[in-house]
Formats: sequence, structure tokens, C-alpha cells
Amino acid sequence: MTGAVIRGRTRYARAVKGFLLALVLLAAACQTASAPPAPPAATTADERVTFNNQVVRVFQRHCQECHRPGEVAPFALTTYRDAYARRDDIVDAVRSRYMPPWKAVPGHGDFTGVRRLSDAEVDLIARWVADGATEGEPHDLPAPPKFPSGWTLGTPGAVLAMEEPFTVPPRTRDVYRCFSIPIRVPGDGRFIRASEVLPGNRKVVHHVVTFLDLTGRSVELDRAEPGPGYTCFGGPGFDSPGGLGGWAPGYPGIEIPPGVAWRIPPGARLVVQLHYNNPGDAPETDVTRIGLHFTSGPFDRRLHGVLASAWNFVIPAGAPRTTVVARTDVQEDLEAIAVHAHMHLIGRAMTVTALLPSGRREPLLRIDDWDFDWQLLYYFKRPVALPAGTIVEAECVYDNSPGNLRNPSKPPRVVRSGFGTTDEMCQARVLSTARLKGRG
Repeated sequence: MTGAVIRGRTRYARAVKGFLLALVLLAAACQTASAPPAPPAATTADERVTFNNQVVRVFQRHCQECHRPGEVAPFALTTYRDAYARRDDIVDAVRSRYMPPWKAVPGHGDFTGVRRLSDAEVDLIARWVADGATEGEPHDLPAPPKFPSGWTLGTPGAVLAMEEPFTVPPRTRDVYRCFSIPIRVPGDGRFIRASEVLPGNRKVVHHVVTFLDLTGRSVELDRAEPGPGYTCFGGPGFDSPGGLGGWAPGYPGIEIPPGVAWRIPPGARLVVQLHYNNPGDAPETDVTRIGLHFTSGPFDRRLHGVLASAWNFVIPAGAPRTTVVARTDVQEDLEAIAVHAHMHLIGRAMTVTALLPSGRREPLLRIDDWDFDWQLLYYFKRPVALPAGTIVEAECVYDNSPGNLRNPSKPPRVVRSGFGTTDEMCQARVLSTARLKGRG
């Protein structure tokens, strides 16, 4: 390995306190269409590939959740005319694996809801374009999928909403805005079984992240800045013990396993961080809502967060490769149900590994082409056992060279750890469950 290597260790107590329950909080197992369309029809080397018979089925399964009218993607892929106009861009995007946005490398964690195109699907699209990108016969065109509108998890027991609309100016990108919302629940708090975020304007909402505020700090930050909410980028501006789900296209809600306790602390506020993009020529307004579903148990496990986080590191100006390693100890038997990686703009790659007491290395997640705009919470198909004594390790790689097109500083400058736009972070979060005390 070339370049500098910086190592850090997270204290276990800090890991629990600072764990952001779901940074993009995406339930990858959610089904967003009424029924998945049929897979592309099998083709032989001599058979002609058409939009109606094969290609549109790939788009329906993997692309149209975002690429349809009224959604956040910059163009639709629902009709032949849509796809033909973008045919060369589509081939480039799928060959490079830029689209669909699924960053996890196969073989490092076994996840639900995989959006990654198969090699056969990529070849099918490339062959369609190479053969002239023909439309095909009308009778081959499948019915369009029915995407849900409104609440997908049923009527919530409580709805939290932004207290006033926020206006996104025209022709703006990457607006990060936090809104502080009071959570009013009776007694000593309520237990949640599901949470769902419902964007008010999907044309401009890229993704949503939520954070619990137990101190009221978000109110101070809101008051210090004019207009609804306050500016935020890497986080909400304070240490948060968790969140209540989030949203991105295709991942509308989060449901926790039965028997797991997920509690709202009394007096808490919910900070909703929205990432807005408005490429249009007119301003757009948004009022996003969060629906909560409650349960009274019984419970035998509780949600538990593990955070491996490195701080006080420095990335030299112009350095093409700097590696930062973060580690944290697991002090009780856990079952990992999801994993999430977090860096900022000059992040290049991350690998998350569980170093088990037996000496075995359990791969949890690997991302080779980091993209700040696509931070997913990856759910394991089956819980991964993390016995007490396990070490969770995150290896983060950064590119602070002039050749990194995503580098916000031109020329490159020294980058330090921090929450700001031009700072960097190295964090891996493992969403887990632990047995309640006195339960076996």
C-alpha cells in the first residue's frame, strides 16, 4: 500500500453515544413497486435486442424509481423516446457502474435489495445501442410498474412535519438544510416499530437524513440563521445518539425486526437534514413529513450502534493516496443487521471489516468508488454475529490530488478531520441488536 497510513481508535462509550442510527437510513429491503416486472427476455447471439422486448424491463427493475416524471433524476427512462435520446450516456453509466447507484463491491457482505446490474444486463444494454437502439414491436412492451404514492407502510401513528415550507431557489445544487421538529409523545417515551419519510417535493429532494437532538442545540442553530432551518453539511452540528430513519429514491421506510426495542427519549427533537437539487428555472417549495409507527412489545432485544471513527488526522495537500484506519471494540455479543460508510468529498474508497476473537476476518462492506451523494445503509440478508471482543475496523482512502475532479479545493489544500464541507471524516457504522439484560 502506498501513501500515508493514519490509525485511530474509538472508545466504546463514544461509539454508542455518537452512533447516528441511520445516516441515509435506507431500508434496502423495501419493495417500492406494486410488483417487479418480468426480467428481460433471454436472447441469443443472433436475436435482435429491442427497447420494448428487453431493455425497458431492465429500466423498470432498476432505474424508473428515480428516472420517471416528477422524481429527482434529471431525465426519465419510461419511454423509448426518453431512452433513445440518452442511449450513449446510458451505456457509459452502466458500464462504469456509476448507475444504478449501488456502491458495495460483491463478495464483501451479503446484502438485500441489491441494485447492481448483472454483467448480462449491462451487455444487453450495450448490445441494444450497438445494434441501432431500435424500439421493437408494440405488443412486446410490458405494462408500466405501479409505484406507490403517499405512505407505503400504512397510516402512521404520529406524523412529524417541517413547521413551514422551505423554498429551493432555481438552478441550485447541493443545498443541505436542517429543520428542527419537536417530537411530542406521551409519558416516558414510545417504542417505534417503523419509520417512514415522505418528501413533500420529490422533484428537488435528493435524500433525507434524520438525527435525534436531546439537548435543544438544533433550536439554537435554527435561531441563529434567518429563514426556515439552518445550513448543515456533514452532520446536524451536534453529537446525536441516533435517528428515526431517512429517505432516498427507492428506499422509503425502515422497519425493525419484531421484538427489538427502538425508543424515543422523552423531550427529544428530530432534526431532518434534506439534500436539495433544483435544476429548473422556477423556485420549488417543500414540506417533508415523517410518519412513526408504534409498538408496545414484547421485546427481547434492543437496537445498538457501533461506530468506528477516526479523528485528529491530516491529509497533505496534493497527496494522491492517504489511508486512515479507525477501530472500535465490541464489548458485548451483538448481531449486525446493517452497515454504513461515511466520508466527505475527497474520499476514494473504504473497507469495513470485523476482526473476530477467533482470528477470522469477516468482511462487512467494501466501496471502491466512493461518492458522497450516494451513501446507503446496506442491510445484511442474515444477521452477522459480532461476539464480545470483536474489533470493527474501517480503512478509508483519500485522494487530495489536483487530478481528483471531486476535490472542492483548487489547488488542493491541507485537509483535516471535521464536520465542514471541505473537512473529512472516516466513519463506519454498524447497526446491530443486543439482547436485553435479563433475557437469556
